[in-house]
Amino acid sequence: MTKLIDGVILAGGASSRMGTNKSLVVFKKKLLIEHVHDRLSPQVNKVWINSNVFLEQFPKDQQFRDELLSDAGPLVGIYTGLKSAQTEWVQFCPTDTPLLPCNLVKKLFEKTKNTRSVIIVPMVNGEIEPVFSLCHKSALEGLKAFIFSKKKKITDWINQNNFETVVFDNPKEFYNINNKKDLKKIEP
Repeated sequence: MTKLIDGVILAGGASSRMGTNKSLVVFKKKLLIEHVHDRLSPQVNKVWINSNVFLEQFPKDQQFRDELLSDAGPLVGIYTGLKSAQTEWVQFCPTDTPLLPCNLVKKLFEKTKNTRSVIIVPMVNGEIEPVFSLCHKSALEGLKAFIFSKKKKITDWINQNNFETVVFDNPKEFYNINNKKDLKKIEP
C-alpha cells in the first residue's frame, strides 16, 4: 500500500498567529514538522514538504515551493503537491499536527477500494478534517481554476468533487497548533 501513496506536509503558510514559522516550533524536544514527518513517513512511499522557505532539516530535493502565486492558502500547496508527487494517490497533512494518527493513510486508503471518489477525508466529531485529505491525482483537474476563482476554503473544493469520509474517534490526533496557547494545551 505505501508504494501507491506519497505524502505531502503542508508547511507553506505564513504562521501569522504563531508569530514564527510553525514548522520550527519545538514540541517535546522535536520540531513540529519532525513529529509530522516521523508519523507520516512509515505510512507512505515518500514524504514531500511544501514550504516556501528552505528547511535545512530535510533534503532539498524533498522540498518544493508553491507553484502558483495566490493567497489561497493550503489549496495552493495541495495543487503543487498533486503535481509534484510521483504516485497516483497523495496524502496531505499540515505541519502543525504532531499527534496525527499512525493509521491515517491505511484507514483512508481502505475506503478507495469501494468507491470511485477522488478525495477521501477524515471525519471527527461529525466534522471533516480537510487538510488531511487523501487525494487521487485526478483531483488536480479544475483545482487551478478553483484557486483563481478567489475561493480559498478547502472544504468548498472538496464539496465540488466526488469525495467520501472515514470516521476517526480520537480528536486529539487532529489537534493543530496555531499559536502558543494551543501549544501549551498539549504540552505535558
